[in-house]
Amino acid sequence: MTDEPLASLTISVFTRHSADCSKGNDPQWKRCKCRKSLYIREGGKTRYISAKTRFWAEAERVARAELDKRDPVKMALLQISAKRKAQAKPIGDALDQWLAGMKTQTHTSLGAYKGTVRRIKRWADSVGVVNVRDVTPGMLDEWRSSWSPDDAADPLALTTQAALLIRVRSFFNWCEGMDYVPKSPAKLLKAVTTNDSQTWPLTPVQFDELLAATERFDADARYESAKVGRWLCAVFLVQRWTGLRVGDVVALPKAALDGNRLTATIQKKRNRKPLQSRVEFVLPDHVVRVLRLLPRRDEEHPDYFFWSRRCSELVNTNKWVRKIDRLSGFLDFKDEQGRPLEFRSHMLRDTFAVEMLLHGVPLEKVSKLLTHESVAVTERYYAKWTGRRKQQLEDVAVAAMQRMGAVFTDTHPTTP
Repeated sequence: MTDEPLASLTISVFTRHSADCSKGNDPQWKRCKCRKSLYIREGGKTRYISAKTRFWAEAERVARAELDKRDPVKMALLQISAKRKAQAKPIGDALDQWLAGMKTQTHTSLGAYKGTVRRIKRWADSVGVVNVRDVTPGMLDEWRSSWSPDDAADPLALTTQAALLIRVRSFFNWCEGMDYVPKSPAKLLKAVTTNDSQTWPLTPVQFDELLAATERFDADARYESAKVGRWLCAVFLVQRWTGLRVGDVVALPKAALDGNRLTATIQKKRNRKPLQSRVEFVLPDHVVRVLRLLPRRDEEHPDYFFWSRRCSELVNTNKWVRKIDRLSGFLDFKDEQGRPLEFRSHMLRDTFAVEMLLHGVPLEKVSKLLTHESVAVTERYYAKWTGRRKQQLEDVAVAAMQRMGAVFTDTHPTTP
């Protein structure tokens, strides 16, 4: 087979006969089931490639496809067709297809990606975007700039913004790979800068509000199986009084509790390698009582408080994190400046650490309780002066100066 416009190119089909084939001396014999290959003479060089078939007609189609790859007119037509295809892909359909592809995998963050799909669809509707190709880098940058923890309609904490940005980039990179856009419009989006050392401990009042929200969570549940407020309350109490991460709490076996003593296996990483270590805590009576009185749910393994053992620990953690995310809708927390504060389970680890510091436990001992590798890690996250710690320091300083004979008429002036 020879392509006339490309006179210097020759592509033809021939048969590589097996040793026992009766037509072994005729490479142009078409009707045997021996392997078919292509002879390619191009640019003064010869090479042979397999057609990956035993049928002559199929090998000829492969040869024509090889010719088409070298035909600039046909390649241009293919590119035009791809662009037309990109123009016609509605963004909603692309998002649904992107999400559906994850269901065939063990995608433990599927709930978060569903939330991203809903956010992108709402944004696209608000700006009038219909097709994926209509999205420009400027539009995405303007949307990215509007994300704020102070947005009354849709507050986004910095960590949530950072995770959302990663998933938005992932979606548009996928669109580029699917030829729905010639180039991802999200490539130049600026990263979200988060203050990793920022802690958000709950006040005692906020912690009480959190426990109360578990009751409202159950009252609002449509199905009996969705009423998990008692279990969420137990998880929060254990976190508050041990500083354990939520994943370590929801993997606790019932055998871990012996009297007031709790033995937990915690998951850690060192140089990106997963490690396990065992730690012990002493729980207050009221926390032990809540754990002991938890009824067994049909979904859970009889030897565990919060785990069915029919899934991995990571999947189990994400299952409970999604429940905690839904509970957040029943909370109205504010930070020290009065700004909306999105609840995350890690705040209870922060609460444990800060309360220990507030009540006189040295930083190096808090570090041991948190199972940090070094005091430097603890200092990075917790050696900060929150409003309560500043007041504590001021009270100590005032008391010392009073012992020196100083008099203070009014240490809490009103701000004009």
